[in-house]
Amino acid sequence: YCLMPNHFHFLVYTKSGFEPTRFSNAMRTLLSSYTRAIQKQDGFTGSLFQQNTKYKEIDSNEYSHSCFHYIHQNPIKARLVSKIEDWEHHSFKEYLTPEKGYCNVNLAREILNIPIEPDRFYKESYSTIHENFEFE
Repeated sequence: YCLMPNHFHFLVYTKSGFEPTRFSNAMRTLLSSYTRAIQKQDGFTGSLFQQNTKYKEIDSNEYSHSCFHYIHQNPIKARLVSKIEDWEHHSFKEYLTPEKGYCNVNLAREILNIPIEPDRFYKESYSTIHENFEFE
C-alpha cells in the first residue's frame, strides 16, 4: 500500500471465486465512513475525494511485481521524497525490516518473488520500474 496526499494505492491478493462487486462495495463503505468522520470533525459537507475508486485486476506475475514496486516508488515520482524509505505512509519498511505491519509479507514474497534479503530487496526496489511505466 501507499497513502499519498491526494490518492492511495493498495495491491490486494484475492482467492479464486473473488467477487469484485463485493470488494467495491466494501471499499465504498470504508471511504464513505471515512468521509463522514472527516466532515463531522472539520464541520463541512460535500465530497472528500475527487474521483471514484478504481480497481484493476492483475493476472500477470510480471505486471503485479512491477505494480508492487511502482506503489512504493510513487512518493519519489511525485517528488515528495528523494528516497523510498523516507516516505512514512507505505508498506516499504514492512518488506525491508522484520517489523510487523498490515501486510502479509510472506505471501507477497511468495507470489511476487520478492527477495527476502534486505539488501537485494532494497536494490530491486530502486531498479524495477522504468520511467515510462504507468499504473492505471
